[in-house]
Amino acid sequence: MTPEEIINEMGPLLSLPESVVRINELLDSPQSSAKDFGEIISHDPALAVRLLKLVNSALYGFPAQIDTISRAITLIGTEELRSLVMTTSATQVFHGIASDMIDMNVFWHRSVYCGLVAKKLAVFNRSAAGEAMFLVGLLHNIGSLVLFSRLPDQAQHILAEAERSGRFVFEIEKQKLAFDSAELGATLLKHWHLPKKLWEPVRFQHQPDVSSEYFHEAQLLSLALKITNCVEPELKTEHVADLETLKGAELNGQELSEEALELITIAANAESFEVLSIINPDAMLIY
Repeated sequence: MTPEEIINEMGPLLSLPESVVRINELLDSPQSSAKDFGEIISHDPALAVRLLKLVNSALYGFPAQIDTISRAITLIGTEELRSLVMTTSATQVFHGIASDMIDMNVFWHRSVYCGLVAKKLAVFNRSAAGEAMFLVGLLHNIGSLVLFSRLPDQAQHILAEAERSGRFVFEIEKQKLAFDSAELGATLLKHWHLPKKLWEPVRFQHQPDVSSEYFHEAQLLSLALKITNCVEPELKTEHVADLETLKGAELNGQELSEEALELITIAANAESFEVLSIINPDAMLIY
């Protein structure tokens, strides 16, 4: 099966909440206003609560408490609203995956960490929008959840081989399936009608040089993933890189100093638990 066939077949199971779909539609409409967004969110109290928690978290660091959705939209803008809405909704889509197949708490912790690192790299490098890169980092591995949902046996065998051989998971996926989780995840994000600037970096996270329109974003995600693999490895038994090897790495012609790398990893680690507690409260029970 191709990624497109898998996503099309699973369509109803991968549907976003109605409020999220309507917000995405409004974002694509030039006639939409902050009031329109506020009305939709007001009819989804759970979403409203999660959005306000995120806006008031370390993810933004506003000095004063934001207590209304309209105020939040005014401060962050409608485009960043998409990032927050998707951040709070992605975990719900895959809530039903069996815990004996994949530890979803660990998965989302790692995803949040990667998103925070990607955002901080974007701020450091000033080559991409920080909040958009947070979402890209958060959803970078969402294709693996599709794989576990649709092809659980193959997914388990691929992970087992990666643990046994020390090879990268995406290399084995391409060998066994003719595509990898990155391509599957990008296909899902396109299915959700998210903009190309979000799904193309996910598609080319392992080979950013192949990316055309969003090369810098793909390069940034690739580096964020390497940092994440050092601090939050996907498979504890694989050959984990050392942060020392990433010192001096270049991002859009700018060198990542030892001090900058240390600040990024420490800050991401400190903020990850707060963000994780908002988007996946169940995960905090294990920490």
